[in-house]
Amino acid sequence: MFLNEDEYYDKVYGCWLGKNCGGTLGTPLEGMWGKEELFDVWWYPRIVEGGIPNDDLELQLIWLQALEDRGLDIKARDLARYWLDCIQYNFDEYGLHKTNLRKGLLPPISGYFNNWFKHCMGSPIRSEIWACIAPGLPDVAASYAYEDAIVDHAGGESVYGEMFNAAMQSAAFVTSDKEKLLEIGLSFIPENCETAKAIRNAIKAYKDGLNWKDARNFVLKESYSPIAQYSPVNLGFQTIGLLYGEDFGDAICKAVNCGYDTDCTGATVGALLGIILGKDGIPKKWVEPLSDRIATNSSWEGIKNVREPRDLDELTKRVCRIGKQIMALHGNSIAGQACQAELTRLNGNSIVLHGDMALTLEPGERTRMLWSAPPTRVDFDLGTLTVSIDYVEGPAISTKEVRKVDIILRNATLTMFEAEVSLLFPEGWEVSPLVQRVLLEPNQEARRSFAIRVCTARALDISNRGSVRIRPAQRPQVEDVPIVFVGANKWLVSERFDGDIDTILPAEENAEPSGVGEGWIEVNFPENELKIEGLFKNEPGVIYLRHYVHSPSSRPVWVGLPSTCPFKLWLNGNLICEARGEGILRPNYGGDGRSYADATLREGWNQFFVKIARTQKPVEAHFVISTGDRFHHGLSDLIGCKFPWEI
Repeated sequence: MFLNEDEYYDKVYGCWLGKNCGGTLGTPLEGMWGKEELFDVWWYPRIVEGGIPNDDLELQLIWLQALEDRGLDIKARDLARYWLDCIQYNFDEYGLHKTNLRKGLLPPISGYFNNWFKHCMGSPIRSEIWACIAPGLPDVAASYAYEDAIVDHAGGESVYGEMFNAAMQSAAFVTSDKEKLLEIGLSFIPENCETAKAIRNAIKAYKDGLNWKDARNFVLKESYSPIAQYSPVNLGFQTIGLLYGEDFGDAICKAVNCGYDTDCTGATVGALLGIILGKDGIPKKWVEPLSDRIATNSSWEGIKNVREPRDLDELTKRVCRIGKQIMALHGNSIAGQACQAELTRLNGNSIVLHGDMALTLEPGERTRMLWSAPPTRVDFDLGTLTVSIDYVEGPAISTKEVRKVDIILRNATLTMFEAEVSLLFPEGWEVSPLVQRVLLEPNQEARRSFAIRVCTARALDISNRGSVRIRPAQRPQVEDVPIVFVGANKWLVSERFDGDIDTILPAEENAEPSGVGEGWIEVNFPENELKIEGLFKNEPGVIYLRHYVHSPSSRPVWVGLPSTCPFKLWLNGNLICEARGEGILRPNYGGDGRSYADATLREGWNQFFVKIARTQKPVEAHFVISTGDRFHHGLSDLIGCKFPWEI
């Protein structure tokens, strides 16, 4: 197999063109919740020259810029910078993980902690850039996809979704067999993950002779979620589009008509088929209404500080420029006298990929190891040794508990050496033991555990930044590495009372009480989730909660109590939001049409008073605050980890 420069350019161009077609088809149909019924759309619902702007493509323009700026050895930590510098979007996992980054947490813990959406579609939609810079190198593409996905989805099914897509799309540069491509993609994710289950169910339905509608219903039944962006079910739907599609248009339409995250499934199928067909192989009827422009939301400032390509030609050339470097790095670039006959046969075009070399479409051992990499472990390469911080019990801490953290060292030198390990934190923090020694043989790894405690509420902050200091004996000193703990959210919780949302109980007569008061207990919630179901003891009733938040200034905010139950929410004694019926949980910054309200925080301390009523179903509830502007940014400067009287 040979891939020459013209073919490479043509397939990369086809990828972006196909993605634009599928995304434009599906974007007008996307909703917040999944619909039980199918769509019946066989042409663009809305035509916009250049296509409809879509974060599926926009974020990949930023990753291309990151590759050009930072080089080929790009890691999750590099991409995290661009999230904060270039991306205004705060949809679901986007907003939650960016708040973690602003509080000082690094990937992968930034994508794992306090992120209810880690199983959603934010990362599987970003796979094409990695496939296109690593054509025929799915192991390389999947490794890049992993680094991308863990920034905002670590520990979630979405990591597997992006690795699957990247591997399959990379392999599509060298084979057009759809079933073979699915087999390759599946080999790059764990057999027992939910993503693989949904994809295999789509394949099973196809092989069993079900029509595409019945296949869709089968996949949905086996991987159900009410959330339209749930990743496994959408990977199953894109598989249906790929297998059942009779041609390009039929494939993207069937993927989109399955419903749920319609812009993503249509765009991914369109991109894959674009790689297989090349830009001229995509039917003109789908291409001509869109032109070769790239539509973005930069004028709306959805993305900013981005060197946007003028058109698909410029985008493709920039991607191919990086791709040639990647292929040279991985030994698949061929040039010189040895291939002159083939160069002549291919009309003089340079060969960029040569199948007689060490070309493999299977995952390497390093890629397989990524499947079990802890989402709580942050790695640092210091040359002499690698240092990893494993937040075994999570990165949130309160004054009521001792937190365990593990430090893992690996000797990267050729000789044995000894090192001292210590953790440094501000005054008011205790670390035990103070110092630990470790003797390391070459390439040996050792784990040391430390116990951390915050002695007083005064010593606890929103973001608590310390460092790990390693002193290698008889070796040059290495730099300290950061270790960060965030303050857990502190609440007061009442006992359970009989009644419902309309029952006025004595605790409700004063919605702005002071002090702890009789009948209230202190509870620390490490994340936005309010874990109170156990307090109801499986019975209907009412529980009240109180939470104090310190704001450095008066500001408009968007406050929500996304939940599955009826509730009332007061701020500083004023009722600001209530929901009388049950709901579907979607705890994001942007809202769910039920559980959020505009409000104003005053400078200094503010008190939230909450009434939650349990019916016959278990209670699930979260508490979120974001900015009151159109982007709904998470707020990383609000103190909610202590009470006013503790300072």
